[in-house]
Amino acid sequence: MNNKQITGFGELIRQAYECRSFEDFLRVAITRLHTLVMYDSGLFFCAISRDSSFFQPYISGSIDDYYKKAPFQDREEYLERSDTAGREAFVYKAADYKHGMIVIPDEPRSEFLSSQEQYHVACMRVLYRGQFLGEIYLHRNKDKPDFDEQDLFALRLLQPHVSNVFHIIHTLTAVSLLETDKKGLDRKGLCLFNSEMNLIAGNMAGLEMLNNSTIFGSSVLYHLREIMEDFQTEQEQMKTEAAYRFELLKTSGSELRADVFLNKKSRSKENNRFCVVLEFADDKQSTAEYRFKFTKREADIIDGVLQGKSNSQIASSLNLSGNTVKTHLQKIFHKTGVSTRTELVYILMLDQEKK
Repeated sequence: MNNKQITGFGELIRQAYECRSFEDFLRVAITRLHTLVMYDSGLFFCAISRDSSFFQPYISGSIDDYYKKAPFQDREEYLERSDTAGREAFVYKAADYKHGMIVIPDEPRSEFLSSQEQYHVACMRVLYRGQFLGEIYLHRNKDKPDFDEQDLFALRLLQPHVSNVFHIIHTLTAVSLLETDKKGLDRKGLCLFNSEMNLIAGNMAGLEMLNNSTIFGSSVLYHLREIMEDFQTEQEQMKTEAAYRFELLKTSGSELRADVFLNKKSRSKENNRFCVVLEFADDKQSTAEYRFKFTKREADIIDGVLQGKSNSQIASSLNLSGNTVKTHLQKIFHKTGVSTRTELVYILMLDQEKK
């Protein structure tokens, strides 16, 4: 990198950390990114807000003329496969992927990249602690050289900073929603819990959503407490002050989106606070229900047991600790009245045969 690029890099990072919305960051990227890496057009995809924007490098005039919102047809597939995000190349170019130099598990971008044959394409994945937050594609016309190693090096330097900025904006957006945003709050449930997972505040929509039942027979409140308990246990060793987790709770005929934010006030978990934002999804879903009233997490663990998985295998597939799986199994044993995994498999298989 030459002195001009280093200066541009520093200025881009400084402005990015001052952003308080994803649109703010998009504007910074449009005005500054082309000073670091030359490109002709780009695609900005935010997995959190599910917004897609096509943009061009800024030259002069109104910045609003340099980007437009547009649907991104592959976005749902991206989100469904975001669990592989932590094992992917964070920065790569389409040519390397096409020639097998970059191998990405369960690649959801094949169709999109193949439709961009008229361009050289460089991709930056935006992730925070393995969670997929977004993506930035840069396109360069084929009459120009492909992105080289210096371009990719600059993007690799930029990638962790962009990921941190996304995480910060996401957290600030949730806090801002609690404090100032009145529009649409009838559709969003806002709930605040203490470290004991006891509800200490919430709006009317949130309180009503907590009383809904999941398809497993437990209340949304019961399942949220289960999620928060797992979340708090996993985050006890982390040094970050804030953490985020996303879950979809299936209710009768629909899905309830749960964005769970953990704010660690100090080293003592007694001062922890959870902020939960709830919102019903549009898509209708239906799932078979067990005779016993299991929570979703318990049902996930039961599915692992029925597949013959060990506790460690179940823990790995669900991203839980072995002790957490063991605790859930004890609750399952109590509900079903069994004392061994063999008895559990037998009684559940018998239950399915009766249906």
